[in-house]
Amino acid sequence: MILNNKKLQANELSILVLRDGFSFCTQNKSIFYPVNDTNIFDFDSVSLFIDQEKIVSETVHVIHLKTASTIVPQELFDDQNAEFYLSKGVTLKDNEAVAFDVLEAYNQVVVYSEHPKVMEVLKKLFPNLKSKHATSLLTAPLTQFSMGTPKKQLFVHMRDGAFDLFLFQGAQLLFFNSFKQDNVDEFLYYLFYITEQFYLNPENFKLAFLGEYECFKEHYQGVQEFHHDVIFLDAPSENRNTLHPVPFLENKVA
Repeated sequence: MILNNKKLQANELSILVLRDGFSFCTQNKSIFYPVNDTNIFDFDSVSLFIDQEKIVSETVHVIHLKTASTIVPQELFDDQNAEFYLSKGVTLKDNEAVAFDVLEAYNQVVVYSEHPKVMEVLKKLFPNLKSKHATSLLTAPLTQFSMGTPKKQLFVHMRDGAFDLFLFQGAQLLFFNSFKQDNVDEFLYYLFYITEQFYLNPENFKLAFLGEYECFKEHYQGVQEFHHDVIFLDAPSENRNTLHPVPFLENKVA
């Protein structure tokens, strides 16, 4: 089953902001730029990296995954107090600022934190870049996909060290959150904890993984031992055997 999202075109570049660096993704390849004690993220260093890797693009999408996010109904959102929506679950660090994406078509606002110094470098390199949180890129097509479906659907977006859960009934978002996970047992614990909290019996909801990737094979098998109504969206995938930390967004922009 296919989501309504698109792959990168030949002239597009997506930059995934990750917890330990940046993934520069084109239509044909992904190149990781690590950030550590010996490799900093400044204009000169990144500009040299781009030249060395021959990364050329007319359209640039920056996708934030390093920081947490929350989803707020648009009618309840006050842009003058955006930090409030993060305050219960996230403590902003000194080098972070609040940002938000307004999803007008779906009456939702995704609030998150970003790093101004990082964005300053990226905007200097790519003045016309478009920036969003990964939650925004997933919320829109998942809402569209869920429209007209009365049965509850639980969407699981797997990534290295974490996963995101979206629970929909029709176009209504009932629940969203992100969880850290370092192994299959942790993943299953949090997943089934949420199903219990929402009284989701196996026969009354569909569980959909975003993509199907070899690196998460054990996670899929663990779920299928307890829940049989499982589907994979956008599968089979061209990058099924990828080692990218966020395989579903490796070569796509939703």
